Amino acid sequence: MVLLLSFAVVGGVWWYGTRKADFLTSPGDAKLAANRVRVESALPQADHPDNAVAVPAVAVEPATAPVVDEPKPAIVLGDFSTPPTLQEYVEFAPKGAAHLMELAVLLETEGETQRALLAWERVLDTGKADEGQTSTAIAAVKRLRSTLPAWNTDRTKTIAVTLHAGTGKKNAKALTPIVEETARELERASAGILKVTATVTAGRDTLSAKAPAPVALWLTGPGKGAVSTPVRSFTMGSQKTLHEDLLKTVFLLVSGYLAQDASQSPPAAMTAGAKPLDALTHQITRLKWRELGTSLNRPPKKDD
Repeated sequence: MVLLLSFAVVGGVWWYGTRKADFLTSPGDAKLAANRVRVESALPQADHPDNAVAVPAVAVEPATAPVVDEPKPAIVLGDFSTPPTLQEYVEFAPKGAAHLMELAVLLETEGETQRALLAWERVLDTGKADEGQTSTAIAAVKRLRSTLPAWNTDRTKTIAVTLHAGTGKKNAKALTPIVEETARELERASAGILKVTATVTAGRDTLSAKAPAPVALWLTGPGKGAVSTPVRSFTMGSQKTLHEDLLKTVFLLVSGYLAQDASQSPPAAMTAGAKPLDALTHQITRLKWRELGTSLNRPPKKDD
């Protein structure tokens, strides 16, 4: 009985699905061709590869050539058989501060302390150094300058300049020994390159005795009508701070004058709390001191 029911169910399903189908009439060539195209397009065949369903191409990124860093310029230490000059290593300035710093370290490793100092000075005056490189170079100059003698010890080969100070009569006497001491300190800061003479000019006192006394400072070459720096002024405060105030003003005077040469790096600004004499000694290179003296000793321009 179960078997008969199974046949009945299968037969009923088959009859329901095919009751309208015509198994005796040929489907015709057009219908057969359409069915064949549909099947062949879905299933790739060995003898009809072009009829296979197209598979979307996967985009492949082109291979990128590896980035190759430019080789570092070779470090040239120079000829140790000849004594260095004040402008030593200026020709390496276009290679940048980092190159000059590497050069300085290698030179010191070779025991060439004077040459190493010159390389560190090039970082400051021609290397276009950033703030960090400048701080490193100043510290190195300070360390090495203390171990070396003055660049020039021949007094006949110094460059003469004059440090001028102008103030009222009341304060001129107290100011004179400090200006003279500052002149000697500038000679030492320049490593013996300059011979600095001090001159104090007493002018009219201010109308108010309680007002701070102004002091004007400037540098010139020797003789009447010599080339001069611009004038810098400060006011005399406590006698205890007079020397530091004077040195600070001299640093601003010298660094401002040297900064007019746009082709080289200006002296770094004095940091807060720094001693002005240290800034004069370690932030202004010996080459720049010579350039200052040479500039002030140029023949004065004639009036048209």
